[in-house]
This record gives sequence, C-alpha cells and structure tokens, in this order.
Amino acid sequence: MNEKQKKMKITFIDLFCGIGGFRLGMEMAGHICLGHCEIDKFAKKSYTAMHNIKKGEWYAEDITKVRAEEMPKADCWCFGFPCQNISIAGAKEGLQGEQSGLFFEVIRILRETEKENRPEWLFIENVRNLLSIKKGFDFARILITLDKIGYDAQWQVLDSANFGVPQHRERLYIIGHIRGKFRQKIFPIPPKTQSEGIKHIKNVTKKVFDVTGISPTILTANTGKYEKNILTENCGKTVVRKLTPKECFRLQGFPDSYFEKARELNSDTQLYKQAGNSVTVNVIYEIAKKLKKE
Repeated sequence: MNEKQKKMKITFIDLFCGIGGFRLGMEMAGHICLGHCEIDKFAKKSYTAMHNIKKGEWYAEDITKVRAEEMPKADCWCFGFPCQNISIAGAKEGLQGEQSGLFFEVIRILRETEKENRPEWLFIENVRNLLSIKKGFDFARILITLDKIGYDAQWQVLDSANFGVPQHRERLYIIGHIRGKFRQKIFPIPPKTQSEGIKHIKNVTKKVFDVTGISPTILTANTGKYEKNILTENCGKTVVRKLTPKECFRLQGFPDSYFEKARELNSDTQLYKQAGNSVTVNVIYEIAKKLKKE
C-alpha cells in the first residue's frame, strides 16, 4: 500500500460491537479500528479473542456512561444499534423502547463532541422494519435528528444473499456524513449475482438447501431461533435439521478461524445469539470499500 492509499483509509470506532462484524468488514477494506463498546460480557469475550484485541485500545462497556472526552477522535463511528424494539419479532415500541432507544445515546455523545472532533462518517445498520415501524415516523425521526446535528444521510436495504453468503437477510444501511464536507455517493450498491451466494453453500454444509440454494436468515431478537426450518437432503428425501453454531457464523461471513476462537469461550446458546445479532461481514466490506477520505 502506497502513501496515497494509506491517506485514503479511515479510522473508526465500533459501537454496539457484538462479535465485530463491522470491525472485520471495515478492516478487510483497510480501515483502522481505534476502539469498541459492548455491554454483553459473552460477546465481549468472543470479540476480544476473535480480533486479537491489544492492551491500550479504547473500550467502554456501557454506552450510557460514555462521555465524549473519553473517546479517541475517529473518522467514522460504526453502529448497529439494538433492534429488539424495531424487529418484526419484537414488541414494536420502536425508538421509544429501552434497547432500540439507545440510538439516542450515540446522538448524545455526538452533541457532547466538539464539532471539529466529530466523526466525518456515521455507518449505521438495523433491520428493514425500521423503515416502516410507527408508520415510518421513527425512520423520519432518525433522519431529522441526524440533520439537526449536521449530518446528511443516504441509505439502502441490502440482502446478504447478494453478497456471497447463502442466506436471505435484508438489512437497512445508513451512511451519515457531515454536511458540506463530503460529496461521495455510497449508495446504491448493486447486488452481486445470486449465484455468487449459492456457490458458497458448501462452506455452510453440503446438505443445507432450499429451492433457491439460499438458507433462511436467523433472527436477531436474542432468540437464537430461525424464521423457517432448514431442509437437508438425505438419500433423496428431506428431513428437518437446525444449523450448527459454526454454520451460523459462516452465514454471517466469519472465517472458521474466528469461530473457533469464540467457541473456546462460549456455549452454543451464546454462539447462536452472537451470530444472530451480528451484521454480515460481506455486506459491511462492500460498503466500507466506498468509504475513503477525499
């Protein structure tokens, strides 16, 4: 990497980091993580092991206790804020819910941050239902809130199945950028051909399939359950089988070496939950490649 390429890379902080799907995708694109925040002790154990966290990296456990002056200055804040109150499987309180309302803790920290030290980019992920819950008023509230603190926004719904993993998982991705400073157009990102997702099916298991070759997504509301049963082939007949934790990590784009580090520290119950709550690494990578300094 030459000096010009290095200068185009950005630094980022990984909020609500889970097991680090944002981190891995961003780092694959060459970006540099300066710190992370995660309250779940089991996810934190996996994150530390999977990403080989070094001593001295900024870390916070509870975002409600984070103060702006504590955080390192970074070009981008990445966060998939909790979806429990937004998801179709949740209680649907929307941004008024205790978990999903933590979006406003990030806004609080931004307001506490001196303008010259605010991140140039906000990279946000949540479930597609954010567009329609409360008849769209919650999504409008997010856009208005970002606007009031000086961020323009662009967004797109992307399906993980179109980016090299064999699962349908539609998620809303939002890019906020400081008004007047950037003119880069991140979206739309065109899908890869579906066959690119299907050809990776053997990395999940030789026998998992549906009529398209794509596995239904796992839920993210801390249930560890699936939207549909997964079919497996057995001598020309079908039987019902549950995906293994390793297969769930693969569906989210994590290499097996990352899964093995997490498995040493956590039960299957926690591993299912961690995979279900993660973002898909492949999708993050495709977006992250378009984030660069002008």
